[in-house]
Amino acid sequence: MSDGKTFAVAMIGIPEQERNVLKNIFKLSLYRAYTYTLVSVEEPSQILIVDADDSNAMAEWSALTNKSAAQSPAGATSSRTPTVMVSKDPPANGAAHYLRRPFIATRVFGVLDQVAAQAPSAAPERVIGEEPAPASAPVTEPPAPTALVVDDSSTIRKQIELELKLRGVQVNAVESGEQAFEALAQSQYDLIFLDVVLPGIDGYQICKTIKKDKARKKTPVIMLTSKSSPFDRVKGALAGCDTYLTKPVKQSAFQKTVRKYLKLS
Repeated sequence: MSDGKTFAVAMIGIPEQERNVLKNIFKLSLYRAYTYTLVSVEEPSQILIVDADDSNAMAEWSALTNKSAAQSPAGATSSRTPTVMVSKDPPANGAAHYLRRPFIATRVFGVLDQVAAQAPSAAPERVIGEEPAPASAPVTEPPAPTALVVDDSSTIRKQIELELKLRGVQVNAVESGEQAFEALAQSQYDLIFLDVVLPGIDGYQICKTIKKDKARKKTPVIMLTSKSSPFDRVKGALAGCDTYLTKPVKQSAFQKTVRKYLKLS
């Protein structure tokens, strides 16, 4: 988990479907400088998200912001809670923070990070005269590199996993795009092997999603394909993949690729 700050986010009027999208996006923040977690509006929160397209939500938000501090001194969401307005178009009330529909991870993090950077809890204050915390002991050995393997063939997964483990790489192997997104929400990887043909969402779409995420766009993605036509390579390049390996993968090509992107000796 991130060593950064965690911000509780409450929502007013956000539909259930969009709320679930935001919850999944928040999962990707676990390894960022600012981490976001969803709470109810009755709980303490540092950021409030309001549906500006919903008149009932706006009325609820207006009533909330009109409460005096004396009425809710220990209230969950106070009138001073920074608010992000959600709308298809910029809200007419000139909100300081505005999030446009539809929700995209980079767009959501861009707005929330602006709010978080201005929040008092983003930079804890140190008491004058207090000794700074001692620096932690230097790590003698770097952590083992990690890789995610996404392929619906159990044989391919096992072969790649074995080859990587022989090189000291920790491996998480999954068989579908849905499982890949779950793994990405829980961990950060140094290298991703991604099959083009998968049940459900294909490898190109998964690659595009990874490369659009600010926290993961620099993670090398190696596409695995049984085809090697120029058209397939163009599609891979447009999706943002770093290189291709054609199945069946030759050991020499595999070793060269791993050494290049993990910088192994």
